[in-house]
Parts: sequence; structure tokens; C-alpha cells
Amino acid sequence: MTMPEKLDSPAAPLVRRHLVVCVDDDPVVLSALKRLLRSEPYEFIITESPEEALELVRTRDVSLLIADYRMPDMSGTGLLQLVKSWSPETVRLLLTGHPDAAWVLQAEERQLMHLVCGKPWDNKELRETILLQLRAREAQK
Repeated sequence: MTMPEKLDSPAAPLVRRHLVVCVDDDPVVLSALKRLLRSEPYEFIITESPEEALELVRTRDVSLLIADYRMPDMSGTGLLQLVKSWSPETVRLLLTGHPDAAWVLQAEERQLMHLVCGKPWDNKELRETILLQLRAREAQK
């Protein structure tokens, strides 16, 4: 008999099939993330539209939302504010080229996001972070 994996282990299996949504206005970023996360044990949807991401939050159980900070139609923090009010259990990750900027710290103080990920990101670290957040969400239910 093997011991169950610890919650904080990236190798521990997920209990259910989660939905992770990424919204970014840059098709190159979306394509890179789609390639990176295509084999992960959750459904991964990409979109350039904050409105489409919000529709997914309204109509589906989105476990984790990744939002770019700078988008033409809506800022990432604006999107995360709406997601927080509509679906507070959704883990919110901000993707930005300037992760140490003052506005990020202000947004963290308002608890709009759970995590900040810089561009460019470390592939292994991003995959592990997403899995750890999904496991933590499962542990809360």
C-alpha cells in the first residue's frame, strides 16, 4: 500500500476535473499557454475576450482564472474584481509583465487576486502553481 501524496505535492492527483480559464489579448501568449498546459489534468480554455471569460464564470464552475493585466477592453484587475464578486471561490491569478509594480501591490491589498505571475513565466513553476491551487481549492470543499 502506498501513502497518499501530500496536498502540497505537484504529483498528487486531482479529485475532479477542474476548469481553468485564461484571458489575454495577445494570441502569442495564449498559444504558448495552450501548448504548455495541453496535457494537464484539467480543462483549459483560452480567450482574448474578458466578456467571454466572464460568461464562463457565470455559466460554469471556473476553478482558476488567469487574467492579463493590460487588455484593451478591460483591465485584468477590473476583470478580477468582477470575478471576485460573482465567484469568490474562483482562484484568481494576474499575469503581468511588471509583477512588482505598485498597482499590483494595491490590487493584492484589495485581495483581488490570489497570485501574480510575471511574463515571461517559468513553465514548471506555473504548472505546479496551478495544480497546487486546484488541490487547495479541493481541500476547502
